[in-house]
Amino acid sequence: MEYRAQPEAMRSTVGNVGGIIVQGINVVSDLERTIIAPVSFAALGGAVATANASMQSYQVTALRKLLTLLQQVNDLVKRSADEYDAADRAVAGAYGGGNGGGLMAKIWGTPHQASELATAAIRDSAGAAGEPDSVGNVLRYLGDAGLGQLGEYPVAAARFHGVTDFNDWLGGNADNQARIGVIEVYAGTARGFGDVPGGVHSGDVVVVEPGLFTGGRPFIGVAGDGGLFYNHGVVDPGIRGLANVSVYRPAS
Repeated sequence: MEYRAQPEAMRSTVGNVGGIIVQGINVVSDLERTIIAPVSFAALGGAVATANASMQSYQVTALRKLLTLLQQVNDLVKRSADEYDAADRAVAGAYGGGNGGGLMAKIWGTPHQASELATAAIRDSAGAAGEPDSVGNVLRYLGDAGLGQLGEYPVAAARFHGVTDFNDWLGGNADNQARIGVIEVYAGTARGFGDVPGGVHSGDVVVVEPGLFTGGRPFIGVAGDGGLFYNHGVVDPGIRGLANVSVYRPAS
C-alpha cells in the first residue's frame, strides 16, 4: 500500500476555504446588523418581535458554529501539510538529499510576495499618469512577483472585456485565483475600504465596480502603503457611495 500527499493541493484547499470563511464572517456581520426594531412589529404584537429576535439569534449562532468548524478543519489540513513537508525533508536529508521544498517554493513563493507585488506596481508607476482600468498591467505585476502559475501558464489580458469581465472570471473560480496566485478575501458592497473586515493590505489586488448612477468607472489596482493604489501611476479607486468591492490577497 502506498500513501501519497500533495501539500500544494492541501494548502490550496486551505486558502480557498479561508476565503469562504472570510466571506462567511461578512455574512454573519451583515445578518447581525439587520436587526428589526421591536416597534416595527407593533401592529402584530410582541410575540412576533420575540420570534424574530429568537430566529435571528439562532441563525447567527448556527453560522458562527459552522465557521468555527471550518476553521478547525482548515487548521488541521494545514498542519497535516506542514508535517508531511517536514517528514519529507527529513527523509530526503537522511538519504543525503537537499533541503527539499523546491516545488513548494515554486508554487507558493515566499512570505514576501505581497511586498514584491506592491514593489512591482510602485516601480512601474514612477512618473506615470495612471491606468485605473488596465487589467494587463496588474497581470504583469503578478507575473513579475512570481505569483501563481503565470510563468508557465500566462493569462492574456486581451481575453477580457475590461475590469468587470476579469473580476467575474477571477472571483467566480478558485482555480483561476490559484492560477494567478491570489485568494479572494472580500467581495461585497461597501461605501469605502473601512467596510472590508481587516482592511486592505499592501500588495492586495483591489477591484471596484461603482454602483449605478454614481458616474464612476470600474477600477483595478494594487494597494501600497498609506492608502495609495497603483496601476502604472497612482490611481484613485473613485468610490462614490455604494460600490461592489473585491479584494484579492497574494497566496503565500
